[in-house]
Amino acid sequence: MDNRKFTVEYIPEFADCDKKYDIRPQVLLAWCAELAGNHLRSRNITREQMWQDGQVFLLTRAAIHFNKVPYYNNKLYMTTWEGGTKGSQFTRRYDVRDTDGNLLCDVDTMWALVNPHSHKICRPSEYIYEQIPCEEKVTAQVIKFKAENPQKVKDYTFVYSDIDPNGHVNNGVYLKLMSDIIPEELIEKHYKTVRINFIHECRQGETIGLYLDVKENICMVEGRFSDGKVSFEAQAEFD
Repeated sequence: MDNRKFTVEYIPEFADCDKKYDIRPQVLLAWCAELAGNHLRSRNITREQMWQDGQVFLLTRAAIHFNKVPYYNNKLYMTTWEGGTKGSQFTRRYDVRDTDGNLLCDVDTMWALVNPHSHKICRPSEYIYEQIPCEEKVTAQVIKFKAENPQKVKDYTFVYSDIDPNGHVNNGVYLKLMSDIIPEELIEKHYKTVRINFIHECRQGETIGLYLDVKENICMVEGRFSDGKVSFEAQAEFD
């Protein structure tokens, strides 16, 4: 059996969707993390064992390209595979298809290998488990982007419910914050692409300023600490 790919069936539930009944991007990102972990677990590489061995993956960048946004209560199949390494990071890709095999969206991600005890980044050559990369590409592409002239919208202080078991703000929270400040005339449309880069992690009680730059159908969002250091940057393009 080819274990380079791993597929799971999902059905977007009511709480997974926005008021258009489209799946929320942060839910899709959460599924990506879950599916990656389950793929490794299927090969007897458990999160618990990795933690004990001092190696865990942390998501650093993600890009989602939508042909059609997955919709409430419509069964879909999500597949993941390892893409190998790129520089100091690991790549992993995904596609999401309906029951007829039509491609709804795909995802490109990059991950850092980190020692959870020392918080030091590990080199790919230090990875102690087997990689089984697949060369299949996706339309989504992790790229660098920068807002030209973002304007501050508001401050946000992270609370208990934003924190995940790793002790820092969950990745999906940043996408939620992005959607909350996008102008209504755009957020009412369907997503075409979503990209997010995680730069500096946040913790409970910390405050960031949220900055927005809008150019036609593309929104850029930055989260900045009071000293100007950037926590995350996100980009959303709409149909």
